[in-house]
Amino acid sequence: MYSKKKIFLFSLISITGWLFASFIMHTEIKTDHEYIKVKISENAFNIVSQALQDQKTDKEIIQQMEIWFDKGWTAQTGSVTTICNNNRAAFKQIMSDNTITTICRLRI
Repeated sequence: MYSKKKIFLFSLISITGWLFASFIMHTEIKTDHEYIKVKISENAFNIVSQALQDQKTDKEIIQQMEIWFDKGWTAQTGSVTTICNNNRAAFKQIMSDNTITTICRLRI
């Protein structure tokens, strides 16, 4: 029969393995979640940026988005909502932080 020390050692090794595996799984799930958020907003960003290609200033961008929301243009408004919920940083390529805050409030 195994001694108490060996049983303790085997138990400790087993628990350590489970803890390490849990840590790795948690890290991978978190990484995957961030990757999914970016990919979810990729198509939405392409729709919005293409629709805004003629608007140069932040004021023009806000005015255009107000039109979208007023008229219920779902492709554009849905894309704005998706980006606001998942990856606001993507908007930084085409507008300022203040404009991002404003347009994400428009969707409410």
